[in-house]
Amino acid sequence: MTPTSKVVRSVSQRGVTLVEMMVAMALGLLILLAVSSIYIGSRQTFRMQDDNARLQETGRYALEVLGRSIRQAGYINVPLSISNAPALVFGGTSITGVDGGAGADTITVQYDWTNGDRSCDGDSAGVAGNRVQDGFNLTNGQLQCDGQIAAAPGAPGAGQALVDNLEDLQILYGIDTIGGDKSADQYVAAPGNWGQVVSARVCVQARSPNNVNNAPQRFLNCGGALGTATGGAAFTTAGAGDLRLRRTFIATINLRNRVP
Repeated sequence: MTPTSKVVRSVSQRGVTLVEMMVAMALGLLILLAVSSIYIGSRQTFRMQDDNARLQETGRYALEVLGRSIRQAGYINVPLSISNAPALVFGGTSITGVDGGAGADTITVQYDWTNGDRSCDGDSAGVAGNRVQDGFNLTNGQLQCDGQIAAAPGAPGAGQALVDNLEDLQILYGIDTIGGDKSADQYVAAPGNWGQVVSARVCVQARSPNNVNNAPQRFLNCGGALGTATGGAAFTTAGAGDLRLRRTFIATINLRNRVP
């Protein structure tokens, strides 16, 4: 062999062994499982937070709608000449309601119409001497209101849906029975004299739109929140298969036109 000659050696290529391939697949599956678990957990957390936000929005909005009407109950459109004595007394029925017992309550309020006023369902057409009547009820999970503007409004009907995902509406009325100081001496479900009502304590039970719990939720119902439940009935567990979030919202609302 001369000094300038070269020796060429062939190098054979080797593949991956079966064991190496199985280890790589196992590692890949573990990584995929971890990523999937994180994604599912994040999605569940997002759904829970989103439904919780919707739940709070539902409850607060329902109380706002009810409170806006209740605060106006018995408003008198006083004329420029206050010598007109009959105009200083409200001619309608400021507030009334029906105790639904185990079911949802209803409530109806009236006040004098003035230019720019709207009923609970958006009607604004009225003339001097008319009264606005807002009649609220809970039907098929919806807070509904029949708004009327007339000289003598009729009995409220089913009305227009205002808020979804509500399960209960309970109302206690604060009545002034001692001294006439316009302060509630006690709260009752059905006042004997609606003229004594100076405030309303309203409770709504809202639910989330979707099933987002891992197990049925045990929650405080309106009977528990208002103190009217007896025994262990203050807490309720949702029915089997129902995994929605539930929460009660409560507010005490003064009748401004009866409270100095």
